[in-house]
This record gives sequence, C-alpha cells and structure tokens, in this order.
Amino acid sequence: MKHAFEGIYNNGKVILNEKVSAKGKQKVLVVFLDDSKEKFDRKSRLLCTFGSWEDARDSRQIINDIYSSRTSKKEDIIL
Repeated sequence: MKHAFEGIYNNGKVILNEKVSAKGKQKVLVVFLDDSKEKFDRKSRLLCTFGSWEDARDSRQIINDIYSSRTSKKEDIIL
C-alpha cells in the first residue's frame, strides 16, 4: 500500500510533518513540489546536467562524426 506524507527538505534531509509507523528499511519516493520555497538556482540546475552525455566513442571520434555529417548548401547566398 502506498502512503503520502508531507515534509520539508533541508540540508540533505527530509523531515516529515507527521509521525510515520514504518519499520526497518522502506523504499520511498521524494517529489519536490513546484510551490516549494527552496528552488534550485540556475547554477545548480546547470551543474546537474553535467555528465549526462554518455557515449562509447572518445571525444576525437565524436568531433569527426560531427564534422563529417555537416552539409553545405549548393545555392549562392544572397545578402
């Protein structure tokens, strides 16, 4: 059975607003609500994306693939 409890996240800990009668280890799901007063700043949100690109190729191979997939227009550019 699933139960929902409100609480506050502060300095890496979740403090529930009510007593919970759970024993032992329990699997939980923590959802940060949009109306939370503590929002991640732009820098923290950016840093969370670092390392999200995964590829078996090294950087030189990726760069070569990018350059080799580029195409040029055959038409003259009119300014």
